[in-house]
Amino acid sequence: MLTLFLFLIAGCKPTAPLAPPHCSDSVNTVIPTQDGAEVVTHRHPAKGPPVLLIHGISSNHQFWDLTEEHSLTAMLAEAGLDAWALNTRGHGLASHKQSGERQRHGWSIDDYGRYDLDAAIAHIQKETGFEAVALVGHSMGGMVSAAYIAHHGDDAISALVVVASPIAFDTQALLMRLGPLSMSIARIWPSIGAEGFAKFSAKLPNFLPAHGEGILYNPANMAPHMRRFMLSRIVSQVSREELAQLSKTLKSKRFTSNDDTIDYATALNKLTTPLLAISGSADKIAPPSSVEPWLEHSASNDETYMEMGESTGAGADYGHLDLVLGDAAREEVLNPIVDWLALRLTP
Repeated sequence: MLTLFLFLIAGCKPTAPLAPPHCSDSVNTVIPTQDGAEVVTHRHPAKGPPVLLIHGISSNHQFWDLTEEHSLTAMLAEAGLDAWALNTRGHGLASHKQSGERQRHGWSIDDYGRYDLDAAIAHIQKETGFEAVALVGHSMGGMVSAAYIAHHGDDAISALVVVASPIAFDTQALLMRLGPLSMSIARIWPSIGAEGFAKFSAKLPNFLPAHGEGILYNPANMAPHMRRFMLSRIVSQVSREELAQLSKTLKSKRFTSNDDTIDYATALNKLTTPLLAISGSADKIAPPSSVEPWLEHSASNDETYMEMGESTGAGADYGHLDLVLGDAAREEVLNPIVDWLALRLTP
């Protein structure tokens, strides 16, 4: 069960500093946060309005920029939008500070929203001259966006896209049943390095459950070579405090700040900018019933919801990760995201 959970919280990690061909013009920038940590952005520059992509738990920027075919950053840049992908502290390119000190643990989802996202947005504003930045978050990345909005409002946000990001926790999804286990793990280890397990899993036969088939993604919607590449490239560590906050959220069925002073779902009444929420009909981590309530809590007058499944016209019932990395994700999910953003950000 422990190894299964380690995979469940896994996302994506770059294992080498060499940029793939489609990233030849990309730029990585180290940005200090107000509380003394460091984050790193991976930028595909363009002259248009900026868009910042936020990874999920145990993931990093390569989730959005894994291959030329599966690169929302490259697609945004091709459409003229200035694309930035964030590595929050302790993840991917931000696993260590410039000084060499490892950013290992001691942070939570609160910190990602209050400090990491705030630092990245401020840097992008200064670098580009735009007053607002569009946000795109996958899974926990959407929750981080909610935390940012609660602490800073939405003045610096031009639009928000959340993909497979739960905001309601009253379902019987598999994620709910992992709450007690995640708390137990959080009491034992200060941080969990899931990278080694993911690399090992990438070498196993595709039919083994270690790949997370049917849990993290719909196996019919992701080619075997893509599963192996995903596992070998895109997993980062998890902080004890991050796990503890997630466990508390699952137990209370409310996404709140660690000190319980802020209900992040309720605080979405500060969000007045355009909102797009996307769910997968076969997602066992963040089912549609946990994603669609973004629209209920938001105060935006421009809201769009997409459920990706055969019953809604998609080519497959999408799971959690294949919403971005699936075989047809580029045409069915990523292109619509680019079009939706371009319509709202450009004249």
